[in-house]
Amino acid sequence: MELNAYSDRLLFGIATLIYALVFLYGLFYLRLRKDYPRSLFIPLFAIGFAIQTLALNIRGLQLQACPLGNPFEVSQFVVWSLVLLYFIVGPALRMRLLGFFSSGLATVLGGIPFLFPQWDTVHSGGIFGGNPLIELHAALAAFSYGIFALLALFSVMFLIQQHGLRHKQIGGFYRILPSLRQLDQIANRTLWVGLLFLTAALAVGYVFWTREPESRTLFKLFFVSLLWLGYFICAVKIRRRKALTRRSAVVLILLFGGVMLSLWPVESARKRALEELPTATSESRDPIEHINRKG
Repeated sequence: MELNAYSDRLLFGIATLIYALVFLYGLFYLRLRKDYPRSLFIPLFAIGFAIQTLALNIRGLQLQACPLGNPFEVSQFVVWSLVLLYFIVGPALRMRLLGFFSSGLATVLGGIPFLFPQWDTVHSGGIFGGNPLIELHAALAAFSYGIFALLALFSVMFLIQQHGLRHKQIGGFYRILPSLRQLDQIANRTLWVGLLFLTAALAVGYVFWTREPESRTLFKLFFVSLLWLGYFICAVKIRRRKALTRRSAVVLILLFGGVMLSLWPVESARKRALEELPTATSESRDPIEHINRKG
């Protein structure tokens, strides 16, 4: 049964390697000033997504809860959300480079947690009381992070295209980038959709906190609320100016960096809650080991 305890982590690693392969595959063709063939690009990306989906399901079954209890799990869920959104909106947007940028970000966000084993700490799925409200809050927040990851990619593409136009570079790589107008419109809509999901996550989180004010979720909610405020102010400014600007694009990228930093309040809140649990049984400390003993 030892394999089952680590098979999910192995699958996460395989999925990340496939995302890296997809990115390098696209980079190879772009360096040749050619658009990458989708006949291999899309199937590879889909295989990585399927493997990551399987890994999340295995982790969820082990925990008997949504796997969002530490920075490693949240990072993987954000990557999964990003790739899912690519498959949903990619065909409609017809952005040829969106898959390339998405695979690159998926590689970074999925790979960095493997460099820090302490991020994947053992925990119980019911560490916050097993309340479905807090699980819904975490799932909505993590999915909104995936939307903001996509928004950060649109912002990066906007800055690159703007740089190319400013320096009159319209061939090669810049030729297959979306227009500034298209990126402006899509980024604006994506920003409001992300705010909608994050608002729902905060609403659910505050309902949980008002019912259980002794819980350790207030600091995390405060941190995420600051992120919400930052995105909201940015959305209002873009709406007033009726255009995405260079400064706004930079702010959106920095805000996504803040989104990923918000994973640490999640982990610190979880650790404090774990320290307050009774230490009478080892099952509450190590659910995976408990499952293995059952097997």
